[in-house]
Amino acid sequence: MWAISKRKFGNFLGRMTQGMHLDTKKILTWYSYILFIAPLLFWALIAMRSGASGQSMRMIIMKQPAVAIGTIIAIVDFVLGYYLLLNRQKLLINRQTYRFLMISQMIGQVFVGNLLCVILAVLGMYKAKSLKKTQDSVNPIIMTASLVSAILLFGCFMLILLLEF
Repeated sequence: MWAISKRKFGNFLGRMTQGMHLDTKKILTWYSYILFIAPLLFWALIAMRSGASGQSMRMIIMKQPAVAIGTIIAIVDFVLGYYLLLNRQKLLINRQTYRFLMISQMIGQVFVGNLLCVILAVLGMYKAKSLKKTQDSVNPIIMTASLVSAILLFGCFMLILLLEF
């Protein structure tokens, strides 16, 4: 039963990536751009809100804890997106590094509710099998950046839970 559902899900992901003409490089590029541009749009939204309310951005962030947590998430996403844009080729060399990045980011982005990045991470994990499998281990710098961002996103999730309960 498990093998049948796994095969059907694999076929679904295969048709989806084939229909959208996605490969590992395109998935990583889209993922990087989303992580880089979404925080800029979030900050623009806060700036427009501060202009409309007549308060400074600092005051809005200080008075509303949810906006403060969103700002932390935006900073983490922005830094990671910028790093991924600069080091895209290092990720595409090794299957283990690419897969580790996608798994850790999928877990971190699930916690903060960034579903578009979760979908891209799942597609990236599926298409990672097309990369060459080398004997090199996971790149330690990319592993550290990915783990730190996932831990920070999990910390933001815990702050959101504390805020709600």
